[in-house]
Amino acid sequence: MSLSTYDGLKVSVADWLNREDLTNVIPDFIELAENRIFHELRAPINEKTADLTLGDDGYVTIPSDYLEVKDLFWNYNPLSRVSLTQIHSYVERTGVAPEVFAREQSKLLVYPNPTQVAGDTLRIIYYFTPDNLSANNTTNAIFQTAPELYLYGTLVEAANYLGSDGSRWEGAYQMAMGRALQHAKTSEYAGASSQVQSGY
Repeated sequence: MSLSTYDGLKVSVADWLNREDLTNVIPDFIELAENRIFHELRAPINEKTADLTLGDDGYVTIPSDYLEVKDLFWNYNPLSRVSLTQIHSYVERTGVAPEVFAREQSKLLVYPNPTQVAGDTLRIIYYFTPDNLSANNTTNAIFQTAPELYLYGTLVEAANYLGSDGSRWEGAYQMAMGRALQHAKTSEYAGASSQVQSGY
């Protein structure tokens, strides 16, 4: 079975381990591996864009699958991130366009708090947590793009369970993650003009 579906991944893990007695626990290994992947991977394959609704109090609820913010824009102008302590220390200003933002629990707070008019847009680009693989959700964006992350990550968790040396699986996982992150870095600047910073 090919490494392209949840069932295929389970079969591949059993084959790579040369074990037929782990059927009931391999799903646990997969879940542990993908939770690790979700927290370590920051690449275009786990980015999303959404338009958010800004409340009158300057707060906005972040999406339910939010993991980490990449960029936040007010009417396509980028906002800078600051600490929540810093944003609460500012003297109140209202009616002008937001300049900065901070996270407060499950919300983002922008400052200054604008007077909104029709057409105003608060847009977020963020890293999201995909749905875990399961019998009903046989694939996701990360698994489709980088199945080796799932395979090697799952084998690491299996080695932990079996009390065996998982260093080769960990090494393979780190290489796969490194390639994914390097690809993300390269694609971020592909096609951009080179610039030389002045030393003066």
